[in-house]
Amino acid sequence: MLNQEQMLKTALPLFARFIISNGLRTKHGTFKIALEAADQVLPTLSRNMGLRLTEGAMALLTPDVLQLSDPDTAKENLTFLLTQLPQYGHLYYNGTVLLQYNFTQQDVDNRDVAYKHRGGNFQTDRFTFVASDRTNQGFIVNGRVQSEPVTFTIQVDHLDKMAPKIIHLHCFSDVELLKNGNYGIYITARSLRASDPNTEDDKIIFKILRGPHYGYLENITTGGFIQEGFSQKDLNSKIILYVINKSREVNSDNLEFQVTDASGNSAAPQRLELRWSRIEMLQTEYEVCENTGVVSLKITRAGHLGESAFITVKVNEISARLGKDFTVTPSKLVQFDPGVSTKMWNIAITYDGLEEDDEVFEVVLNSPVNAVLGTRTKAVVKILDSKGGQCSYSHSSGQSKHDFWGRGMLFPVSSGSSSPSRPGNVSLERIPLPPSKGMRGHGGDLWQEHSLANWSRTRLKVTGNGRIVPPSSVYRNETDVVFKYHGIVSLKIEDDTSSAETNKKAQQQINVISRKTEIPLSDKAELAAEPRSRHKDLNSFQKACTPDLKGLLHYEESTQKLFQCDGISWKFWNSQSKEVTMKKCPSGWTYHEGSCYFLVVNHKVTWNTAARACREQYLGSLTSVANEQHMQWLWDFSGKMPFWIGLNDQVNPGHWEWNGGEPVTYTNWRRGSYHFSVRGRNCVFVQKRGKWQATDCKKVKPNSYICSRKL
Repeated sequence: MLNQEQMLKTALPLFARFIISNGLRTKHGTFKIALEAADQVLPTLSRNMGLRLTEGAMALLTPDVLQLSDPDTAKENLTFLLTQLPQYGHLYYNGTVLLQYNFTQQDVDNRDVAYKHRGGNFQTDRFTFVASDRTNQGFIVNGRVQSEPVTFTIQVDHLDKMAPKIIHLHCFSDVELLKNGNYGIYITARSLRASDPNTEDDKIIFKILRGPHYGYLENITTGGFIQEGFSQKDLNSKIILYVINKSREVNSDNLEFQVTDASGNSAAPQRLELRWSRIEMLQTEYEVCENTGVVSLKITRAGHLGESAFITVKVNEISARLGKDFTVTPSKLVQFDPGVSTKMWNIAITYDGLEEDDEVFEVVLNSPVNAVLGTRTKAVVKILDSKGGQCSYSHSSGQSKHDFWGRGMLFPVSSGSSSPSRPGNVSLERIPLPPSKGMRGHGGDLWQEHSLANWSRTRLKVTGNGRIVPPSSVYRNETDVVFKYHGIVSLKIEDDTSSAETNKKAQQQINVISRKTEIPLSDKAELAAEPRSRHKDLNSFQKACTPDLKGLLHYEESTQKLFQCDGISWKFWNSQSKEVTMKKCPSGWTYHEGSCYFLVVNHKVTWNTAARACREQYLGSLTSVANEQHMQWLWDFSGKMPFWIGLNDQVNPGHWEWNGGEPVTYTNWRRGSYHFSVRGRNCVFVQKRGKWQATDCKKVKPNSYICSRKL
């Protein structure tokens, strides 16, 4: 037997045949049956998924997101009766705003209904409706009959109008020796990073506007050249490599780029600086007398000096024998600390008094760390036989005695003689000195009045008894002439050609104090490389460094090093220290441990204004703080007045980071300060005694801020 639904679906005719008879006559007839459908099934809301679109966009309502079904109702009769229209957009029917308050499932299936957002910052919109089959009351939702309206939700995503923000942009200087013998610098997220909350890292693209001048960029995964650009994901994966061009004697390169996101938003063009240092021998040939005692090979570093670098020294015997004709220090590693451009590697020459042929060995530089090798990687040292106490230097090596002196080589005062000096005054006239404008010291104008030409007539006498004390060595350290003596003795300076009255004015007491235990000559270079803990504290001088003593030099006997007061503390001084300060830091900036600092005072600015000024006007960033000693230096540098520093958690509340991208390794919070995540206190201000206080970034502080930039 067919049920109602089956009969409606089939096209079979419904009728009955019959025969009527009275016994005499028979008549056939047909009885037709007319079936009338009865709607007893309620419509079911089978899909109500909602929409997701971007701000200001239009999207269709399709059966995938909205569907009403009913087995006994045609789709053109399945109706959505609207009870509330969208608030931040409009429903459209065939391209025009929907005027009536209803539409059908057939309209949805035909893609005639759409929603369009009218823009703005609203994240959610909706409309409500009830479903009907135009016969019955109510509809089924999740297996239950209801007559109350249901909500169709529309999620609106903000249109990405912001370009990625560059949060790390630092000069690259970490050089690595590659397997193929080239040198390269890996460009990673540690020094170049952009952030965009609306974009994944693989969609943040660094578009190259101008490639490097000398080297090239390579993708180490594919081995191909990079010409168009790379992504933040590539930087995170450490696959972007800058390959240094060894054929060009340059120490820096740069490229210009622009960071963009998937929506086409672009930040301002930026320049990526790549700098490295180059290590090589100052000269490639040396000639030394056998009785010289020690020869110092000068190893130089040029280019970027802001980081430490290392080089290995290897000695190759040719005709000279190690241990017999010369000795070297056990350590073959030469370390260049930040800011240091010159290192001396000492070799002790053995004097046996025998007449023999000249001997030769070579010193080779290899295995640089955080640097590249220059062209002068070898130095040949020729030991000249003393010929019974006398030897003469050949000029064939391209280096005369005068050149040796001018480059800071060590020579005994009585050059060419191994015998003790004769009784009488110590004459310096046999020491070749190049012309100079004069020398300065703590003796007033005396050092300025004596030009180096007059030093040939200068004698050093023991005060009181007339003893003659020859120096063990004399050498030039850039603008200074250094005399080394052994023993405790008081000396005075005299000029043979001056009058008695002039001598009286030109006398100066010099106290020369040596170590009680003499260190082997070949090990003197190692003393400078020993950790500070083995020597006297560099800042433990009896006389404190104050602004009144700024520029004053102090010689520390225990370490045999020279220190200078910078107005705040005693700092190790050499000619390179002065060179870094004067040549690298811009005018008005102050050098400290590899960085330059600029103090801006009496400016009523917010943290953001100070950060922008450091970045755009001073080409640096609000200063970071590395450790307690650094904080004390900054506090003194500020004049012990409050100032902004670069620490903030504006991007990720509760996650403090430096404005310049350095890792947070030290904090100095004031007791009870809100250094955890507190709304409205996202920037750090240094207050009394250098303590940190989290405060409102938009709050105007009528004091100072410190900008810094690495060399």
